[in-house]
Amino acid sequence: MATGERNFGGQNRSKIWTYLILGGVLLIGAIVANVAFSNPDLAKNGVSKFMGMPSWALAAVTAVVGAGIYWMGLKVETDWPEFLGAFLITASLVAVEFMVGWNKFALGGLVVLPYVLPLALFGLLIVVGMNKSV
Repeated sequence: MATGERNFGGQNRSKIWTYLILGGVLLIGAIVANVAFSNPDLAKNGVSKFMGMPSWALAAVTAVVGAGIYWMGLKVETDWPEFLGAFLITASLVAVEFMVGWNKFALGGLVVLPYVLPLALFGLLIVVGMNKSV
């Protein structure tokens, strides 16, 4: 008999909720990324004007919140906290890459590296989550 954790993303109803939540978070992330790429000046200065804090602080807070959600997700059977936490951690990495500059992450002339790093981090966090969760 298969348990919910033995199936990727849960089973039946929990699987549907996992992918609905992940899809919603990815949609919001795509909208935010579109705004950031279409208006880079607003993305760099908008956070400090909006919240009164330096732009790097929002990325740090997002990473800490994401790590907390990810850690709590390792303690429960459902997988959506792990997906959400991994996404928040990855989003903070993308924000740091955007603030520092994409070209500075293209080590050795590999211009694809800034795009691969967040995907690799997200995949690594999901694989670790699948292996370590309850």
